[in-house]
This record gives sequence, structure tokens and C-alpha cells, in this order.
Amino acid sequence: MPKFTDNEKEHIKQDLLTKGRNIFIKYGLAKTSIDEIIRECGIAKGTFYKFFNSKEELYYEILINEVEIREEVLNELFRKNLTSKELLHSFFHFSFDSVEKNPFLQQVFQNDEHDRLLRKLPAQMSEFNQMNAMRGIEAVSFLMEQGTMPKNDPRVIVGIMQAVMTLRLHKSEIGDDIFPIVKDKIIEFVVEGLLKEKN
Repeated sequence: MPKFTDNEKEHIKQDLLTKGRNIFIKYGLAKTSIDEIIRECGIAKGTFYKFFNSKEELYYEILINEVEIREEVLNELFRKNLTSKELLHSFFHFSFDSVEKNPFLQQVFQNDEHDRLLRKLPAQMSEFNQMNAMRGIEAVSFLMEQGTMPKNDPRVIVGIMQAVMTLRLHKSEIGDDIFPIVKDKIIEFVVEGLLKEKN
């Protein structure tokens, strides 16, 4: 097996992450094979295993990268000088749109990918779910400390956000034509309710 320089290793890993992401979006985790990934990347199977033990591990690392990118954008939002109403609207819309406009994240939570990862990588996914919940609680706690949200159990607010997020799973039932209006109205009602509770 060839030895790679640090630059070559970095290039191969980035290639696996980028091309792997595209293949997973196209076929989903279950239908994607390691053979497909290595063919697309132009590497040997042994090389793949120098970086990841399974396609699930590759998928998981891509998922972590997607969440980190989302967090960076969310942190930028918190640094903006917005009113409570503007910040809450932006917060809910961004949380919703970050999944709605990201085909990889859509797949994770819409198909059986999340359950498959839980079965194949139970320790990593348990840590991921805890980390995700903690980040949500930290973000909400920050908004409470700022006075943007009413003092409440942050888990309740995170639960409300998760409930709003599940709305996208019912897009076809609601109707594609009116879905954006329904989504905006629900976010508006939630924001108004939170601000009313704060006041």
C-alpha cells in the first residue's frame, strides 16, 4: 500500500468528504457502496480504509461538518444587532431553512439514515444527539440571558423549535403551493407567543 504525504492525505480525505457527500445525496446511505465512492475518488479500497472503517463513518463525518457550518452561520446571526422579534424570526427561519435547503441534512432526517447510523454507530450518534441538544439549549439560554426570550426551561423552547422543524415532513400533505405561507404563519405565531410571554 502506498505511503502518502500529509498533503496527499488531506487531499484524499477532502475528496472522500466532497464526493462522498454528492454520492450520498444522489443514492442515500443504504444504496451507496464503498466501491462507488472509491471509483468516484479514483482510489483503492485499501486507501479508503486508511481513512474510514465504513461508509457510515464517512457519512457521519460529513454530517458533523454540515452541522459545524450551520453553527458558524448561526453564531454570525447572534452577533447582528437585531431586535428581539427580528432575531427570533431569523433564528426560526434559519433553523428551518438550513435543513430545507440542504439536501444532505434533508436526507439524514427524512429517510431512515438517522436510524441506520444509530444502529451502525451507536456511540457516535448518541454523542451527536447529545451535542445537538446541548447546542440548541446553549443557543436558547444565550437568547434568554440577552432578554430576547422569556425565562423558561430552554428544553421547552428547543422542543418547540423541533416541532416547527417537523412541519417540513408534512409539506406534501399541506400542499406545496401554500406550504411557505403556512410555515411563515406558524413561525410568526410562535415568535409572537414567545414575545408576549416575555412581556
